[in-house]
Amino acid sequence: MSIETAAKDLAYELSRQSSVEILCHHDADGIAAGSIMAMALYRAGIPFRLRITHRLSEDNIPKTRPLLLCDLGAGLARLPEETMVIDHHLPFFEGPHHVNPRYDGIDGDTDLCAAGTAYLVANALGDNRDLAGLTLLGVIGDGQTLTGKNQDIYLGALGNGIISKKRGIILPGRTPAEQIELSTEPFLYGISGSKEESLNIIRTSTIDDTLQGDILCSLLVLQAAERCRPETLDSIWGDMWMLEREVIEHAHNMAFIVDSCGKAGHGSIAVSLCLRSSKLTEKAYEIARTHRLALIQEMNQFLASSQDDKKGPIMCSDQHLTSDLADTVFRNIPDSSPVIIAVQKNDGTCSCSIRTDGRSGKYAGEIVRQLALEYGGYGGGHQNRAGATVACEYLDTFSSKVVEAFSS
Repeated sequence: MSIETAAKDLAYELSRQSSVEILCHHDADGIAAGSIMAMALYRAGIPFRLRITHRLSEDNIPKTRPLLLCDLGAGLARLPEETMVIDHHLPFFEGPHHVNPRYDGIDGDTDLCAAGTAYLVANALGDNRDLAGLTLLGVIGDGQTLTGKNQDIYLGALGNGIISKKRGIILPGRTPAEQIELSTEPFLYGISGSKEESLNIIRTSTIDDTLQGDILCSLLVLQAAERCRPETLDSIWGDMWMLEREVIEHAHNMAFIVDSCGKAGHGSIAVSLCLRSSKLTEKAYEIARTHRLALIQEMNQFLASSQDDKKGPIMCSDQHLTSDLADTVFRNIPDSSPVIIAVQKNDGTCSCSIRTDGRSGKYAGEIVRQLALEYGGYGGGHQNRAGATVACEYLDTFSSKVVEAFSS
């Protein structure tokens, strides 16, 4: 079945409901997907409730029906059959209302995010083309490319004036100094997290009261190149996507803020931005800034601990930071694959975020899921990005198995 047909079938199923419970993942892609569906349901006159969660297992599936999962659910084989799912992860759920690019031979890691998949369903429910800008939050947040269906949505939005494009520094932040201070991709050792050092670079790059972009980019590349992966330097300069219909114009800023607020436990604020309420914009910026500075502190502690040659789990002090710390370590420390970041939770389990470089050719999400099940836990994910939850007593053994799987 084509993804367009699946989207139409799900839209029809949604149109039959008197109300819908939406549950979405807490990152930029999941929140954008949930918000797109919330707006589409609102416009169709269908009452809804939208909630956000960090991770979903077969033991904590909401009892409320009808249930729509966004950026969640594909990896749960034993979901109730009537559950509606919009996802792009490797599918194990075989219910009749599951819209997933992988069922149509589309690469869900690169060519279509959950937000983009939700956009297809939303437009099958009504004319929601003005929501196309929100799909970029999924593309940016999940590190996807403007290829395949992502490109189709992007070009349509560009043609309709929903988004525009220009070139510039794409690091998130309200000012050039803040962009440097909050940079984690690349991580600027000794500069990231320091307002004073960031201002020094701005002063050095300013001639006759005009900031020289070429000098600034050169200084950032020189500062970062010694430590980080070469491809991470591409995160400094590139296409700046401007969201003409959203409350935050810069797409990379919007993705950063929505992602940070969701992971910091302020998902309702993230959703309010996606639903075009500007009342809490400044508060959202400050939450995102605090979240990013805490991440930078964790990264500095990691670099100071000489653990960068360790292939076991790296312990994180805050469960809100595990995924971002995994990305930051992986994208800045050469030859660090696989990266395993873990945090101990109050219930005796450890939540893990795992990153691999793909050289083994193995699908990380599937392997991590299988290993987690062996130790009484659960997990899943993408080609090179995965997550799992296991009992803390099994963490070292589980991590060793992950390292072994991607080292062979």
